[in-house]
Amino acid sequence: MVDASFSRQRYLEDRVGGVRQRWIFAVAVALILIGLGFVLLQRGFGGNRAGVVPSVTATTTARDRVSDELLEATKGLQVTQQQTVDEIQVVQDQLAAQKAETKKLSEQIAAVTEKLQALQQSVADIPAPSVATPVSPPKSRH
Repeated sequence: MVDASFSRQRYLEDRVGGVRQRWIFAVAVALILIGLGFVLLQRGFGGNRAGVVPSVTATTTARDRVSDELLEATKGLQVTQQQTVDEIQVVQDQLAAQKAETKKLSEQIAAVTEKLQALQQSVADIPAPSVATPVSPPKSRH
């Protein structure tokens, strides 16, 4: 019974770990897409307002600015991803410690259960005292 509950708990924990990793990946992809969308919107609305063809220098400067923004956004995502990985590692370490403690406690419970069953069996094997003949105290000699 203890093994079945331990196996179910491990299955649920493994399943949650996979969901977390997929969720982190989805958030990272969403942030990248949002950043790219923002850059594209800035480029579309920010440039060529007067209908004048921008010069090569202005285009190069705009590209450099966009490139720098993308680089900064990428670095920010890398930092966030590393922090998330570190936090997941801490959680996994805590989970491993909890699993070890649970296993230890399960083994202790099993040992106590065995001792209790042995004690119950030994009590059941003791014959009941006979009530038919009362024991009288020995008479003193004078």
